[in-house]
Formats: sequence, C-alpha cells, structure tokens
Amino acid sequence: MNRKTLLLILLLFVLAWSLRSENFTLKLTPISFSPRLLRTDAKPIEVHPEVYNLQESFARVAEAVKPAVVSISTIHLEKFAGNPYEFFFMDPDDLFEHFFNSPHVRPPSQGSPQERKKQYQRKIPGTGSGVIIDPDGFILTNEHVVRDADEIKVSLSQDPESFLEGKVIGRDERTDLAVVKIKSSGKLPYAKLGDSASLRVGDWAIAIGSPFGLAQTVTVGIISATRQNLPIEGRNYKDLIQTDAAINPGNSGGPLVNIRGEVVGINTAIYTPSGGFAGIGFAIPIDRAKEIIPQLREKGKVVRGWIGVVLSGKIDDATANVFGVPDKKGVLIKDVLPDYPAAKAGLTRGDIIREFDGKKINDNYDLQNVVAGTPPNKTVSVSIIRNKKEMTLNLTTQEAPSSLSSLKGEEDKTAPGSSEPTIAEAQWLGATIKELHSSLKDRFNIPDTQAGVIVVAVENGSKSEEIGLAAGDLVRAVNQEPVSNIKAWKEAIQKVSTTKGIVFDILRRGESLYLSYMGPEK
Repeated sequence: MNRKTLLLILLLFVLAWSLRSENFTLKLTPISFSPRLLRTDAKPIEVHPEVYNLQESFARVAEAVKPAVVSISTIHLEKFAGNPYEFFFMDPDDLFEHFFNSPHVRPPSQGSPQERKKQYQRKIPGTGSGVIIDPDGFILTNEHVVRDADEIKVSLSQDPESFLEGKVIGRDERTDLAVVKIKSSGKLPYAKLGDSASLRVGDWAIAIGSPFGLAQTVTVGIISATRQNLPIEGRNYKDLIQTDAAINPGNSGGPLVNIRGEVVGINTAIYTPSGGFAGIGFAIPIDRAKEIIPQLREKGKVVRGWIGVVLSGKIDDATANVFGVPDKKGVLIKDVLPDYPAAKAGLTRGDIIREFDGKKINDNYDLQNVVAGTPPNKTVSVSIIRNKKEMTLNLTTQEAPSSLSSLKGEEDKTAPGSSEPTIAEAQWLGATIKELHSSLKDRFNIPDTQAGVIVVAVENGSKSEEIGLAAGDLVRAVNQEPVSNIKAWKEAIQKVSTTKGIVFDILRRGESLYLSYMGPEK
C-alpha cells in the first residue's frame, strides 16, 4: 500500500469520527438570490401571429361551447339475494373505492337464515356527459350513459355543485343516442349542431366532457379517420368518426366540435388496451343524430323499416362467379327469418338483393340503411338474382323490433330434412364426408330439420383445411346445388373447380354461412 492510499484512508477515518462526535453540527444555509442576479432584459420568444390566432380560436371555442356541456350522474338500483357483505382480496386503490365510492347496500336482516337470504338492493353509480341542444333543456347524450338508470342527475357548468333531475324522453340502442330533458327556471345555453358529412381527415377536433368525473375538460386533436365501422359490445356501429383528441371514461355523450365550435359528433367509445386513453377515440356523426332527434323527442324511439333477413359477408370473386353476380355488387341472404316480410314475400337463403325500392344496393350497409329508412307497411319492389337469373318480388315492410336479441336463434322451420340409415362416405381433398345418421346428428348437434352431408374429419395441411372446411360442418349445397346424400355430393363436387370458384352452403355450430374459395390457376 503506497503513501497516497494510506493518507486517503486516514482522512476518511478522521471524517467519519468527526461525524459521530456530538460537537459536530452541519449548518444548512438557505440560498437567496440577489435582485442583481435576475435578468430583466430577456426578450420574449417571437411567435407568428397565426399561432396566436389558432390559440385564440381554441380558447373561444371552449368559452362558447363549455356552458352547453353537462355532467350526467346515474344510479341503477340492482336487487340481489344473499348476504350483501363479502370478504375478498383487493389492491389499495380498490379498497379505497370500495369504502369511499362504493354502491350503497341495505344492512342485512337480523332474522333467521332464510330471512337473511331475501332480496337486497344496492346502488350502481355511473357517470357521463351530454350537450344541451335546445334552450328548453333538451340534452343529447349516449344511450349507454342512461341505460337502466333509475335516477339521473344533471350538473350544469354554471353551477356544478347543483344537480337537476333528468328524464329520458327518447333512446335508440342501434345508434347509441338518447335525449334527456331537464327543467330550468330560464333558457339554457345550447350548442350549434354542425355538418359531419363535410369532415376531412386532418381537421381540428375538440372534445369536451367529464372524463373520470373531471367536469368541463377540453382536449384537442384532429379527425384521424371517418366512416369507421366497428363492433362494440356485440353491436355493429357504422361510419364512426375517429379522433386522437383525448377521450376517456366519462367523456361518453359529450360533444366533439370543430374549430368553429359546431358539434360534429357525440363521443362514444375508445380503443384501449389499458382502460385509459390510447390515442384512438370514436364519435357518432352528428348527421346521424340530426336524423333521429325529432323522433326521439316526439315518439321516444326511432321507427325503422324491417324485412327479417340475416346477411352474409361481402360478395367475393368465388361467390360472384357461382351465384352469377356480374359486378360483385349486392347482398347475399344468409338466412330468412320465418313469418317476417322477406319470408312472406318469397325471399330465400341464397338470393342476391340488387335493388330495394328502386335504389341500387352495393353492400350490406346500403341495404341496412335503405330498409331502415323505409316506413313500415310500405310495399316495395325487390330485385334479386336467384340461380343466376334476375327476378323481382314485392315486399311489404314492417316496423323493426326495439331489440334484436329476441330474434337470435330463430331457425327456418320450413327447411327440408332427411336422413339415410346407411352411413356412406367420401373423400375430397383431405376431408372425410359422411351422410347424416342419427349418431352423427347427436355427435355434432345437427337439428332434425336439416339435410346435407357432414364433414367428420379434415387432415392438417390439406386443401380442405385451406378452403376452411372443419369437422362438424353440415354441407347443404355445393355451388347452389343441394347435396342431401353422398351420391348428390359426388355429382355436385365433380362439376366444380377450385380455380373457378366454389361456394359451400354450410351449417356450422347452429349458424348458417357461405364458405367460398377461389384458388390460383395451375
């Protein structure tokens, strides 16, 4: 060890001993600045006048629209049986929320065990936003904000601590829009409804609402995309506006406005892997709201036309070739619900609808919009392609049901059914096909009303697997030619070519579908 190292160790030892000494004190002296040290000659950064103008525009929009934006609080009374007090694990945040923001629960009965199992009631709170669209107190919001609400309280920007009682006067599940009415002693500030059809990608977008209960919050972004079609909680929503303006839980029902302060959308959903804002939010176009607001205010609901069909996917090359569709335009009927207008008019599964009431039908959305806009009890002409031939039928619409959930699972009882006692079998491109037998019906849960041949096995990596066939598929037709037994299957399959297109009419796990395939030329 050299002298320098020894000296350093000695100094460290002395310092450590001094720190342990009671006479050693460490004095902390506050740092003060002398006015002479402050620069007063610094020049502000020069900003282009247009930047100031843009900033002023945002401030003016917020100042003009915020008074018309409200916070909505709801209570849903939920009844349940059993003991309302339970022990469970949770993290500290959940514990805090459970005791300070939890649903209120009635105390348990002190009677017998049977009495303690009786019905209890708890309050499920909810929050959202809305925008006043009429000075008499009509508020536009999301239907899901007020869904199942037993109590609705509305807080105005002028007096956020006071709450007015709200009443739903109209709702529409299909567009997720609702109108709520509040009573006020005077006229209320309201927002101007704009034109969502003129929106361009890149236009400014300003969202106002109550994210996480933080009322009167303003965020800014742009229109990221238009005409987005998304499945949200089991329902398909069309032509949504996409924006990167921050939208979070609680923003639902609040307005999305343009740089002129006009409402162009109603914020309704976000895409998020974490539960918070991820730069992708969606709003319902205000043009759609303007179409139905009068009906919501006057009738409490939206009256739409209805024909009772289930549509297949987009018509591809194989389907167009097999069904004789020259330009791939139209919609393919996957199912016809019995006792509804389409069935009464003679439409069947496999028909291609090309025109409805004189209007050209290019895809599923065209038909849905045209039918919904047709008044109930109106007789219209429907142009279709059936078996590669054009024909026209007359159909009388009816009013659409308020909910489609009750229609799920309905089957066409008129479908022919047959079964053969002998289990004949065929092989095709790696798939094993058998005729229907009672044992196979039970094995694959095939209704007695159905006829066809059943796929019992598909080899891995085979052509049939590439086409999309799967074990349990009931093949009812090949290129529109019915196959009720193996003989009919062999005759039909010999006529098709995978390079020219093949379409299977299939029942898979109780759902009808068309499976199409067109392979490359050899």
